[in-house]
Amino acid sequence: MKITGHKPSEIRKWLTYALVGIVVLVLAGASIGAVILKRHGYSIADYLPGTVALQVPPYVQNVTRNSASVLWNTTKPSDTSVSYGITSDLGNTVSGQSGRRHEVKLTDLKADTLYYYQVQDKGPLDDIHTFRTAPDAEATIRFAALGDSGDASDGQYQMAAIIAKSLPQLVLHLGDVVYKTGAERQYDSRFYLPYEGLLSSIPFYPSLGNHDVRTDDGQPYLNAFDLPTNNPQQTERYYSFDYGPVHFVALDSELYAGDHSLSTQAQKDWLKKDLDQRQRPWTIVFLHRPPFSSSLGPHPGGDARIRQDLVPIFERANVDLVLTGHQHNYERLKPINGVSYIVSGGGGADLYPIEPGKRSAYAVSRLNVLELKASPHELKVDAIGEDGAVFDSIRLTR
Repeated sequence: MKITGHKPSEIRKWLTYALVGIVVLVLAGASIGAVILKRHGYSIADYLPGTVALQVPPYVQNVTRNSASVLWNTTKPSDTSVSYGITSDLGNTVSGQSGRRHEVKLTDLKADTLYYYQVQDKGPLDDIHTFRTAPDAEATIRFAALGDSGDASDGQYQMAAIIAKSLPQLVLHLGDVVYKTGAERQYDSRFYLPYEGLLSSIPFYPSLGNHDVRTDDGQPYLNAFDLPTNNPQQTERYYSFDYGPVHFVALDSELYAGDHSLSTQAQKDWLKKDLDQRQRPWTIVFLHRPPFSSSLGPHPGGDARIRQDLVPIFERANVDLVLTGHQHNYERLKPINGVSYIVSGGGGADLYPIEPGKRSAYAVSRLNVLELKASPHELKVDAIGEDGAVFDSIRLTR
């Protein structure tokens, strides 16, 4: 019997071809995998022994005149740090605690100053980013607001791009940061990724929405943000802060619904004291559930308990503007006892129908974000649609 086959040299040649092919496929697969995984908040480095990589890139929070927090997540526990300075040479370093979730507070900063920063672990983990500290009360500031965005829809990305073009100094989020349940795993694709072009330089200040509290009473939300704790309970569920000529107040409207962690009375008592002590020309309150609404969607009308409990406080304290979401549409109310109300729940989620009511100054069912500009003597609000154009606006003066 004659046995046919290949010469050893030919076998080696074909084995070499096969090996090269396997390497190419693996590298191509790794490259594709890295892109896919990155879009879901992960890195291929998860599978490389001893390698630390970013799961959530660095983002800034709680920016004041003299401090700021930098947060980020890594794929493995690490002893990462933040280097920062007023030039790209950096020059200062602050270390954080070991772990996968990192938060480092930068202090003794100068007001209204551009800072450069970079997160590191035995070398840079990411590019150098920048943020600007808050200005004094005499400054003019630009900021944005939106609500009901976090479902990773094309609309969410569309409105995020519109916000980015406006170059805001901060962003207010009016609740329902992440659908459907506010779970931690949902933040990667429904918050960090859609706003990745903003978060590294622009602080987001959110308020709790009904979807945000569905997991562990909102604990993933509290983990994701570093917010002021200037209330007796030292909770981040409601808070206030000053930025330029505006005193901002974030309230937890879910205390009237699904959030049973605190009492509504504690928030009310704090709110009255906070508004009595403010020292800025303008006051803007933001919360998720609106006290007034003409929406015909799943949550028709305004919230009666909030209308009864909080609206008298707004009126007594001469609050200038109240921003809310919850209704997936846009409505500007006629001023009610001196207070202006705007519902902006068109940040990306499916829209609700609306029919203008007797209190409506403007009402429409469309995607929208708010662009605001405040100086010591003027507060201007523009409502921006999905086409990037202004479709409604108000101007308040002192």
